[in-house]
Amino acid sequence: MDYNNYSDFTWMESSKPPQRGKKPEWRCPVSVLLVLLCVTIVGTMLFTFHLTSKWVRAQDSAIIQQQQQTIDNLKDAFENDDFGKLEILAGLLEEYSYYSNQFNTEQMLDEVLRAYAYATGDNYAAYYTEEEYAMLSSDNAGAGVGIGVSVVNDKLTINEQDFLTFNIITIFKNAPADVSGLHVGDHIYAIEIDGKYKSVTELGGYTPALNAIRGEVGSTVKLLAFRTDGNGGYTTLEVAIVRNTYTKESVSYRVSKTDANVGVVYISEFDLQTPVQFKAAVKALQAQGVDKFIFDVRNNPGGDLNSITAVLSYLLNKGDLIIAAIDNKGNRVQPICYAGAGTYVAENEVGMFADLDMVVLCNGSTASAAEVFTASLRDHKNVSIVGETTFGKGIMQRYYSLALLTGGLYDGYVKMTTHAYVTECGITYHDIGIAPTEGYEVALTEEAKAYHFYLLPENLDNQLQKAIQAVKK
Repeated sequence: MDYNNYSDFTWMESSKPPQRGKKPEWRCPVSVLLVLLCVTIVGTMLFTFHLTSKWVRAQDSAIIQQQQQTIDNLKDAFENDDFGKLEILAGLLEEYSYYSNQFNTEQMLDEVLRAYAYATGDNYAAYYTEEEYAMLSSDNAGAGVGIGVSVVNDKLTINEQDFLTFNIITIFKNAPADVSGLHVGDHIYAIEIDGKYKSVTELGGYTPALNAIRGEVGSTVKLLAFRTDGNGGYTTLEVAIVRNTYTKESVSYRVSKTDANVGVVYISEFDLQTPVQFKAAVKALQAQGVDKFIFDVRNNPGGDLNSITAVLSYLLNKGDLIIAAIDNKGNRVQPICYAGAGTYVAENEVGMFADLDMVVLCNGSTASAAEVFTASLRDHKNVSIVGETTFGKGIMQRYYSLALLTGGLYDGYVKMTTHAYVTECGITYHDIGIAPTEGYEVALTEEAKAYHFYLLPENLDNQLQKAIQAVKK
């Protein structure tokens, strides 16, 4: 996952195409298609070129200064007929397709841009519409609109029929789902659309189905869910939930059931709510007599650069290096982040938890910002790492606004990988991962794997038990 600092680096259409009835001739949508594609193609090449120059240090003001040159380049590409093949395809479809009168031009444009970004070979490159980007920004902020649950994709087989489901692992406090009758462990498998229930499969898979659950404040969504009956079977329940805003809970905590002196702080991701929630969790555990801490970042996909900087500023000393970005020639470039006061951390809070007895628990799905968290505590505090080698995502992505680039001619966002990063050790772990401390590498047992990770009892969680042993040494 990405560092999702949407204003700059991530870890992570102002004019709509003319409607069919308003076109002066059939080539109009083709022109729009080509110009918008040109924006992305040439913009991508420009950005890639400048990644090895001072341009990567530029802020939005510098991007604005380059707009006219970029637009001139796009015009040249169009006039030179660099995209003749696409023009031929668009013309054939418009002229001869039996379904041409049903074309959704805006959707076609979006899909062309998605395909182009995908074809770059950058696994993290993508194109987003304004609406999709707004949803990503909301998630990054630690807030959202919807029913207020955290889910994992899951499959159930009931009466020899397979179902794609959303297994509820968290219901956020004071969120709409908190008073809906849904429980942790329920499996959502169908959503009502236009008065008819459609399964996750019928909606096209997990992503479209999840988008169907989200919606506008005040609107109602009806869901069907399976709930275990305690005898190996399932019952079906129907709930109607009025969507509203909610605050996500990226940090949860508890006193260990194995040892009352040990606190377990689970960080599911690093969003903009995480620093506040993290500080509150540690203080709450300290108030309960906890003096040893396990920071569990298993299955944490990463998150926001500002968030991880703030959380580590509580745990490190002022001025400790958190990350340094490097370009494709190995040169250090912005951003370079150090522990210190900032938006979330007051001057007197820097290093407030630096003397904790702590270990980090991770696995193969610990990625990106969570790996920065792991590596920084290892490098600066000699903290033991327990579990399994992490995912190995040591690269950084950035989102580029087409509206900003084109002076408002088009909207949407393009994401691409722009940098690798290193921590205090000075070595990038991209595609390598961070290995556990010697003697503390441990995989879940088969008995533990039989449980859903988020529903795994502490006494069967052998990785957590190993972490408890480590922190008590």
